Amino acid sequence: MRKGSRVSWVYAGKTTFGKVVNPNAGTKAKIKTAGGGEVTRVGSKTDPIVKIISESTGNSVLKKRSELKAVKAKKK
Repeated sequence: MRKGSRVSWVYAGKTTFGKVVNPNAGTKAKIKTAGGGEVTRVGSKTDPIVKIISESTGNSVLKKRSELKAVKAKKK
């Protein structure tokens, strides 16, 4: 998984897509939510946190690498 890679994950029973911004955000990462809150995710050395921009909302998302699947680039 590299910066710019397209990935998918399941959220609320639906498959969601996004683009990797930081493929190795470390074992602990934080982002600000659209509502002004803060989200922290904790991973591990073998399952680091990946920062993604959601295609559907444009919001930042933090996921463990094990939660993501690589997918083909979106057709233009």
